[in-house]
Amino acid sequence: MHGTLRLPAFLPDATRGSVRCVDVGDLAGAGIQALMVNSFHLASRPGVRRIQRLGRLHRFMGWQGPIVTDSGGFQVLSLIRNNPAAGEIRPNEVIFRDPNTAEKIILTPERAVRAQLQLGSDVVIALDDCTGLQASPEEERRSVERTVRWFGRSHDEFERQRRQRGAGADWPLLVGVAQGGTDPALRESCVRDLLALGADAIGFGGWPIDEEGRLLTEMFSLVTRLVPPSMPIFALGIGKPEHLAALARLGRRFIFDCSLPTRDARRYRLYALDPDWEVKIESPAARFCRYVYLLDPPHADSAEPVDLTCDCACCQHYSRAFLHNLVKVKDSLAERLATIHNLRFYTRLIAHLTSVAEAACTLSCHESN
Repeated sequence: MHGTLRLPAFLPDATRGSVRCVDVGDLAGAGIQALMVNSFHLASRPGVRRIQRLGRLHRFMGWQGPIVTDSGGFQVLSLIRNNPAAGEIRPNEVIFRDPNTAEKIILTPERAVRAQLQLGSDVVIALDDCTGLQASPEEERRSVERTVRWFGRSHDEFERQRRQRGAGADWPLLVGVAQGGTDPALRESCVRDLLALGADAIGFGGWPIDEEGRLLTEMFSLVTRLVPPSMPIFALGIGKPEHLAALARLGRRFIFDCSLPTRDARRYRLYALDPDWEVKIESPAARFCRYVYLLDPPHADSAEPVDLTCDCACCQHYSRAFLHNLVKVKDSLAERLATIHNLRFYTRLIAHLTSVAEAACTLSCHESN
């Protein structure tokens, strides 16, 4: 058993088995509870069987908290829908073609489930057909039909593996990802079908923002109303601070994952809370945080930390001037300290959102046999 996840929660993306620039000690020090790993990328390198031989993900990564594994559904969008030469989406499978080696990789719902169980995941995300912002109504309809059908196959394989391994209550959760774009009827039918097929949790799939960059709050609200109150909802790819706050207003059971804070850190874009942020965060229209760009010239002479209210290792020991100098001399310590700070910003934000929730909500994660 790998622990209990208190909700809402933010999971950094450890896509290939690590969060870039930091180690597990840094993650724990920043208050991170769990990680999101991509089984599709790990299957390519170093390989599922190799990780399994080495003791599976927790031992391989040195991380003892919960691990959620993604199936590769988003790669259908990013690699194939945006570049048809990269592969093909078929009724029963997805074919990827490695652009460097021309190797053909076949991904099916069953293979995605087996790979995640072999890795030792605590939470398995079923393969879905992820659409983009510009998808037509017909594309969205086909995506929902395919996603539901694939989930049925994923669930069958999930249960077959459970019986084969003689597993009991200590067994991972299976997440069904709801598609449907901005069509409420499609979203609703997809959620209801996934629940009927036995999903342990629901993920919000597809593009979560509109063409103007606004969060699809109404679609998230719809999903929240359809899902049983005790069931967690995975807000896949949601990472902007204001988006976390907006969804927390809909309920306390969201699990967020995004590469945004760690990617921003590597670009020396750090977050800082406004002095009166606890008041501002209650208003949907108010901005409650600001950005600190380490390369801005004024920081070269600043003895202040990035955020006076922050208790992270970066802010407790180092000034903006020191960080600015690290960046200028191209010292990799800058990226590490920036990443620690941004992750701590997110866990502090999540802690506040948790404290104002109606009641405590948790997700128990178990180790697969």
